Amino acid sequence: MKSFAGVALRLVLCAAVSYAVWRWLGLAMAMLTVPLYGIALAKPLLELASTLRHQTRALVWGADEGRHYAFHGTRVRVIEDDDHVRWVCAADVRKIVGFTASDGALALTYPDGWRRFGRPPQPYFSDSALLTHLRKENSAEALRLLHWVERTIAYPARHLRERQRG
Repeated sequence: MKSFAGVALRLVLCAAVSYAVWRWLGLAMAMLTVPLYGIALAKPLLELASTLRHQTRALVWGADEGRHYAFHGTRVRVIEDDDHVRWVCAADVRKIVGFTASDGALALTYPDGWRRFGRPPQPYFSDSALLTHLRKENSAEALRLLHWVERTIAYPARHLRERQRG
């Protein structure tokens, strides 16, 4: 709001100067005050637009901040817990790799690496369980995803956990 108030104040001052020039010197001279508006309002209007853009981004992406990743244009939801373990949404992995094992089979295979988060609860892989699972898949897309998860999600989380311990 501070930016909006600054723009409004400058606009009022410019209008007052234009009005005074018009009253004392006439309409022709008042037209010479038009550049004053550009000089006085350009920077505050750009700052106001930038502030509105940042606030809009915060409203739109605030809930996903730090949890949004993209693999070749496909959104991958990631949640980080208090122990800095990153959990990757199984539905997003299935969109990329295709069909993998059922939720029940994955829960049995990775008892410590499979949890449900959110409302309604959705299944998530831990970063290490996802790497193990992707190594078992036999597709080129799974291999590409494996390398991407390792670089983008698992390694930074592992590095953060090590720094936290030591």
